Amino acid sequence: MMNMELGFISDCVKGVLLTGDPKTPINGVEIDSRRMAAGKLFFALQGENFDGHSFLDAAFERGAAAAVISSADKLSYPDRQGLILVDDTLQALQDLARAYRNSFAIPVIAVTGSVGKTTSKDILDCCLKQCFNTLKTKGNYNNDIGLPLTIMELQDEHQLAIVELAMRAPGEIARLANIARPNCALISNVAAVHLETMGTVDEIAKAKCEVLAELDSSGFAMLNGDNEELIKAARAYSCKKYSFGYNKHCDFRINEVSTERQGIVIEISFQGKNEVLWFPLPAKRLAGNVVSAAAVAFLLGVGFKEIKAGLAEYVPSGNRLRILPLAGGGIIINDSYNANPLSMAAALETGSELRKNGHYVAVLGDMFELGDYEIAGHREVGRAAAANGVEMLLAIGKRAWYIARAAEDAGMSKEQIHYFATKEQGSDYLRNNIKNCDTVLFKASRGMELESMVDDLLKILNQ
Repeated sequence: MMNMELGFISDCVKGVLLTGDPKTPINGVEIDSRRMAAGKLFFALQGENFDGHSFLDAAFERGAAAAVISSADKLSYPDRQGLILVDDTLQALQDLARAYRNSFAIPVIAVTGSVGKTTSKDILDCCLKQCFNTLKTKGNYNNDIGLPLTIMELQDEHQLAIVELAMRAPGEIARLANIARPNCALISNVAAVHLETMGTVDEIAKAKCEVLAELDSSGFAMLNGDNEELIKAARAYSCKKYSFGYNKHCDFRINEVSTERQGIVIEISFQGKNEVLWFPLPAKRLAGNVVSAAAVAFLLGVGFKEIKAGLAEYVPSGNRLRILPLAGGGIIINDSYNANPLSMAAALETGSELRKNGHYVAVLGDMFELGDYEIAGHREVGRAAAANGVEMLLAIGKRAWYIARAAEDAGMSKEQIHYFATKEQGSDYLRNNIKNCDTVLFKASRGMELESMVDDLLKILNQ
């Protein structure tokens, strides 16, 4: 439990204590008045569509010990309530998290990347918690608000923390890393995502490598050795670096990957030592995530026996590669959490590998934030669908029209391709044309919410 006094917090956030006893104990922080509990500090954050100042009364009614505000206009200050006035409540939240992080002398591992950072983080946690009491980022708490809240969940019993860092623009990784002060960093890859704000893959690589500036001589970075842009960008930093991947020069090399026992078997060379890892998801595309996480755990002192036990415990979170069995022997692959051209192509390859009976059906929706690469990126996915043997393609959304057209150009027949502007139209078609022996892949950007189509189809096929 957090144990800080109100006066100390006021100093940390460069605020003015308008009212309240500086000795008031604070046992946690909260930004949502509905989740408020006795003794916590409420941060009145502001955004385009919300203002936390409107919920001050509700926060205090639910037991808030104090609140951090940026506007004192028309507010009353009952003596029993503590109020800290700051210029910017979000900046104050980040400043407090940074100070709180500095009170813990434990390793912090930062995980970032264009694709698969959450999967890498979760796999790493499975390996490390075999030997350490770990804290890890939950859900999508990986941004300017979520990271500070994660950091302030640290407790005395934690021996290690794994934090996920997300970004949409240059400078964001640097800001988050400065709060988390990581000792180690894992960069899973760089790819053509967020091009609307980043411009090029080279600029994405430079932005991801901002985390390396926080690493001191005792730490290290684990980098995707198959990503030339990433390796090039990392040369600007003097920290200790290791690489993973298929490249023969990688420190932690993937030699071969095969599917076995509803999972993948990965033959590896860890700094010259040969080993075999088994991972309980039959998706070869995850080999890099597995090996990078295992390599970080290995360098932090976890033995292969513990690493293997941790990998065997992995369960995918959210709608990431969830394999749902159907009564007739088919499967639904719900990979609808998010998408970009690289992850789309990888998912299509996975679906092809998992297909046993029936038809291979791909339901693919719009990908967002591709900038000038939008048309080319969607066309790339259409070609990947054809190359991976998709027998029925449903393209959903305005941008997905380019997926459909490129699939036809790549050799799929018009009869195999079905374009729908809306999910509702696509669901109507699926209800009447899918059997429970088919393999059906769903993937699109998060904003498309294709999971509603998954739920609808499951109800029909598993009746």
